[in-house]
Amino acid sequence: MDKLLRIIKGVFPGTEILLLYYCGSVAYGLDDENSDKDVNVVLDNFRGLIHLNLAEFDVFAYSKETFIDRQRFHEGIIPYYRAAADDLLSLDRTLIYLNPSFEETLNELLTYNHKELMLNHLTVELQYGRMRYDISPYFKSHYHIFRFRGMIEHFKKTGIYELVVEEPWKKYMIEYKRNWDNVIGHRYKELLEEQLEYLEQYRNELMNNEFG
Repeated sequence: MDKLLRIIKGVFPGTEILLLYYCGSVAYGLDDENSDKDVNVVLDNFRGLIHLNLAEFDVFAYSKETFIDRQRFHEGIIPYYRAAADDLLSLDRTLIYLNPSFEETLNELLTYNHKELMLNHLTVELQYGRMRYDISPYFKSHYHIFRFRGMIEHFKKTGIYELVVEEPWKKYMIEYKRNWDNVIGHRYKELLEEQLEYLEQYRNELMNNEFG
């Protein structure tokens, strides 16, 4: 990964790399030989966020402040980025580089109430997922609906919110991701709609129990 570190330092002069890790399909355990190499980088002396294609890498660069806001589901961060906040949960196998100066902050971000994290993530996933589905029921990214449904089942069983997708949702997630643009994937349309409705109902029940 020395090559990637050199590229980032060259593209963002005057900044300091605080954290670098794989995201996307690698984070969710769905990568194969055709997958993009997505990475998140957190930078000091940088403002905002930007997505760049650098060599064979898709780089999502965040300022320290913006990354922290993403992980805390701040509404100033657009849903697309907030919806990916759970990619940090796979850091034990996706970490490329951690600056010692960021270690304390990272540990704070990884210390959370599982129910609160799940509810925040569910809210933004529904916001983003429903918006995307209303545009078209045939987007590759809809596999996240099944992924999230399986993670919710795992949470209901264990009280732990982590990147574990229970069956049969894991099977559906993988099959849809591979076949979203053909007749096999299109057969999942009704099931996708049912899961969006289920997740919305589940969230509403949680909110009513929490604040009702």
